[in-house]
Parts: sequence; C-alpha cells; structure tokens
Amino acid sequence: MASDAFNEGITAMYQGEVLGEALFDRMLKSFDDPMQRYKVATMLQLESETVARLRPTLMELGLDLGEADTSRESGIKWADSLDGLAWNEVMVKLRDALQPYIEHYRAIVEQAPPQYRTVAESMVVHEESLRTFTELEIAGDTEHSLDDVIAQLHHPLPRP
Repeated sequence: MASDAFNEGITAMYQGEVLGEALFDRMLKSFDDPMQRYKVATMLQLESETVARLRPTLMELGLDLGEADTSRESGIKWADSLDGLAWNEVMVKLRDALQPYIEHYRAIVEQAPPQYRTVAESMVVHEESLRTFTELEIAGDTEHSLDDVIAQLHHPLPRP
C-alpha cells in the first residue's frame, strides 16, 4: 500500500511530464534550425514516452490518469515566456528550472514503496538527463548533449 504522500508525489511527477510535453510541443514553433528543432522534438518524445510509461503505475495505484488542464496551460505559458530568446538563453532557463524538479523527485523516491521505487528512481534519471542536456548545450558540446535523453527512448526520432 502506497502512502498518500507517495500517491501525491507520483501524481505530481505525472503532471510534471504533461507540463513538459506541452512545453516542448509549444517550443517547436520557436526554432527554425533543424538541429534545434530535432533536440526540442527529442525532449518532447521523452516527455510523451514518460507520460505513457507512468500511466500503468497510476492505474495500479487507483490514481487519476487525467491530464490536468493547469499542467498543459503551465507548459504552454512557460514556452511562450521563452519565445524569442536565443537558444543558449533558453538552455540556461531550462537548466535552472530543472533543479527543483530533481530535488522534489528525489524526495518522492524516499517515500516510494519497494514495488514503486524503480519507477520513481527512473524519474530522477529522466530529469537529470534533461539537465545534463542543457548543461552540455551551454558548454558547447552539442554533438553529445542528447545522449542521456536518447538512451531512455523506446522510439527515438531520426536525426536530421
């Protein structure tokens, strides 16, 4: 039996992925460069696959699988706030925004019952891979920046 705190945490993770999906979907319109679009689309793919991956756990726990309107709206609003910024500026803002998610998700892992610990830990890896992506982009290692993200995908996108 999972605690209420864990149920709230795994639901927050799920809604965070819904937010991320809306964010990266909306960000696609902000970039014309094929590699930048590919990178945003790859992050979108990670968010979409993760939403789908979390659904069985939520269902097993008897939690709501509905995507909160506020999650989608927050992602869209966040993307709109980034529109017009240079790529590196966007990477800095994303990097800075990811740290609180990583810390929150680590706290959720601590509350996870043994049977859900792996899925909770995978969410920390997920967020850390996005942070690593932004850090490598900022540092100029654009060739390998997506490696940790792509490693999690079951359906990676074709590189341009």
